[in-house]
Amino acid sequence: MAKSKARDITEKTIKRLYALSGNQCAFPDCNITLLSSGSEINFSNICHIQAAEPGGQRYNSTSNDDYRRSYENLMLLCANHHLETNDVVKYTEAILQEMKKNHEAKILKLISGSNILVKNLSALNIIVGYVGSRIFESVIISEPTNAPDTEDKILYNNVILFKPIIKEYAVYQGKLNKLYEEIEKQGSTKKEFVLQNIKTIYLKEKGKYKDIGEIRANADTIIEKVESELWKIIDNSSNPNSALPIEAIKIGLLIIMVDAFMRCNILEEPPKL
Repeated sequence: MAKSKARDITEKTIKRLYALSGNQCAFPDCNITLLSSGSEINFSNICHIQAAEPGGQRYNSTSNDDYRRSYENLMLLCANHHLETNDVVKYTEAILQEMKKNHEAKILKLISGSNILVKNLSALNIIVGYVGSRIFESVIISEPTNAPDTEDKILYNNVILFKPIIKEYAVYQGKLNKLYEEIEKQGSTKKEFVLQNIKTIYLKEKGKYKDIGEIRANADTIIEKVESELWKIIDNSSNPNSALPIEAIKIGLLIIMVDAFMRCNILEEPPKL
């Protein structure tokens, strides 16, 4: 029997899962290392949060196979915790998504403290090149005359989960701006396309909500959707840099997104008093 498309997980998705999981089971307080150094033993299970096929745990008939096999619907667990999470009453889709996010947030702190960008000096430039591919149609981008205060914009948009990420990576704005200046001196339009692509993705997501109240209630989900679409651009790049660690891509992408957030290309600008 042919393997269903929902189980045909791409190599890029698998690499991203292992890198951003820290090679650890995502179940709380489980310290099992999934791939032992110097050993071919693999203790991991790649688990579908929404089941790959009808009859499976948390199967969603209104979803599709592209989502079912996507990074957003997959998590790494050890065999024991994979079995435990088959209890769909105790482990709903929402609970497993929260479990994955909490685990990845913990691993991100470790990655951030490892000086990954210092070890990969060209990473930010490469990621700007990925995201700055000319993909979307032109949209009007009007940056605020004075960038809003970080805390004011976070509060106005009711950002909760991404608040610590925004605060941590906002300090890289100066470095990114210098890179953008160098790119513009070379006559490149990469900065323009980076901001244009991010703004276009955001406006598409914004269109799903009727007013600022709904945007505020879904701010973290909107940011997640923007990141997910940017990863698709990177994965589909015609010139991927396979030597660049996925952890460096993650950090670089967050720096670019936080900068776009402060330029009001993601979420809304607080009203001027």
